[in-house]
Amino acid sequence: IPVPSLNLHNNTQPEMKSTEDFLASEMSKLSVEERSKALDDLHCVGEELKETPEMIEASLAEFDRVLRERNEPIYNLAASQNRSYVEDPNFRLRFLRANDHNVKQSVNQMIGFLSRKETYFGRDKIARDITLDDLDEEDIALL
Repeated sequence: IPVPSLNLHNNTQPEMKSTEDFLASEMSKLSVEERSKALDDLHCVGEELKETPEMIEASLAEFDRVLRERNEPIYNLAASQNRSYVEDPNFRLRFLRANDHNVKQSVNQMIGFLSRKETYFGRDKIARDITLDDLDEEDIALL
């Protein structure tokens, strides 16, 4: 598969050409199926996750167990502010689905999400959805 050239500064073009040649060479070594999967991954498309009610129930139970075991201060703060927000199965399923039901990765991602909300919006907003009213003029201009 030919890789299109990137139009960058002249001094980086030889380096980019070398990288493009390497990628094209490695891609040509893959089977059609492997190449298709690699391109699907690159473009964030692929197989649909096949969830069952039992899978969802088991993942949510494990998610809750891992959270309790970790005893994260940011989660505890969010739960003290609005327990229904952080315990909402739909909220937790966002993280589980994003990580193909890998519970530990999902919990890590949720903890990171809550931490970033605290950093960017303040402690009082970690246990609720962020709305346009939470953004200042500079934030809105960046949208």
